Parts: sequence; structure tokens; C-alpha cells
Amino acid sequence: MKKSVKTAAGIFSLALIFVLLVTSIDFHAFNKNYYREQYIKLNTADSLGMSDEDLFAATETLLDYLHDQRDDILVSGEVFGMQREIFTERETLHMVDVKNLYQNVLTARNLATMIGVLAFAYLIYRSRKDENGINMLKRQLAGSFIQISICLLIVVGMLAGYALMDFTGFWIGFHELFFTNDLWQLNPANSIMINMFPETFFAGMVFRITLTFLVVYFLLLIGFIFLRKKAKEDVDKKI
Repeated sequence: MKKSVKTAAGIFSLALIFVLLVTSIDFHAFNKNYYREQYIKLNTADSLGMSDEDLFAATETLLDYLHDQRDDILVSGEVFGMQREIFTERETLHMVDVKNLYQNVLTARNLATMIGVLAFAYLIYRSRKDENGINMLKRQLAGSFIQISICLLIVVGMLAGYALMDFTGFWIGFHELFFTNDLWQLNPANSIMINMFPETFFAGMVFRITLTFLVVYFLLLIGFIFLRKKAKEDVDKKI
């Protein structure tokens, strides 16, 4: 049974980390204040020949579409004095891929949440059948989270270092990994979408996502280290 407890603790830790990561992405990717701040900082509306109102209407259309709150990204606006559809057919097709990817990620998060809850429920059940169950539960959860953290920090550190040194290469690699076509390769000369979200825009968003994830993650890590220490002290007292 010890092996099953260890496995359940590992599953719970992985699920918790994955849910934390996706939630960090979801929070910042749909933080409209960030879009407003970046549009002002990068002078996006003027560079696109659009009003602030039309620019943000287009932005809200994209965000609502990704969150499955609308079926398309059809939105019109004035661009350099001409009324037109904001997004081209190629951009529309690319956003179909982006939406499918994002909705799959959200589905995976929901599944991970359920699996994590079931794993934790099993650990609670096992702890009640053991004389020293609570301390066993603390040790297994803490030990599993700490072990997984070592591997995760190595991976995150390598990715973060790569992104800091060559964000363009990192961003291209991301698209090549998750998309099976070249629709994401938009032409800055005629694509409003790519000019709405230049590299600096996404670099700032990735930084915020990473920072939020790491801050909450390290708080959890400190909590689990304290939990393991407390469990050890409780066992020592009984001895």
C-alpha cells in the first residue's frame, strides 16, 4: 500500500502544479488591463491607424472567442480612415487553431483538477487506516512535491534562460511545437493581428505568467517543506 500512497501523492503534486501553471496563463492572457497598458506604451492604436475604441473592440472579440463566448472573430472598424473587417481570413484560420489549443488546455486543467482531488481523497482515506496516518500524509505530500520541484525547476530554468537569451527563437519553437501548419506566420505588412501583439507584448506577458507561477509555486514549496518538518517533529515526539 505504501507504493500506492506514494503514487497518489505524486499524481496530486503534478496535478497541483499543472493547475497552477494553466491558471497563471489564463489570468494574464485575459487580463484586459495589461492589454490597455501595452497599447498605450507601444502606441498601438496610432501605429495601426485605429481608434482606441476600435482597437479594444477587436481585442475583446479575440478574447471572447478564445474563451468560447462567441463563434467567430468577425469585427469591423476604421483603419486609416477606411471601414473594413479587422482580421483577414488567414488570421481567422489561425485563431481557430489557437482556440482549439487553448480549449484543450482548459479541458486538461479541469481533468487535472478532478484527478488531483481524487488522489487527495485517496490519501485521506489511507491516512485514516494508518495509526500514524496524518504524519504519513504530510510526509508523502511534502516529499513528493519537493522531489518533483527539483525536476521542474531544472526544466523551467532552462526554458526561462532560453527565452531571456532568444525570445524570438523561443516563440518560434513554441509555435512549431503546438501548431501543425504555418498559419501563425503572419505578414506584418498586412496583418493587424500581428501588429496588435508584437514580440515585446508577448515577452511581457510570458514574464508576468512566469513570475506569478513561480511566486505561488515557491510559497507552496515553503509550505510543504514546513509540513514535512512538522511531521518529522511529531513522529520524534512520539518516539
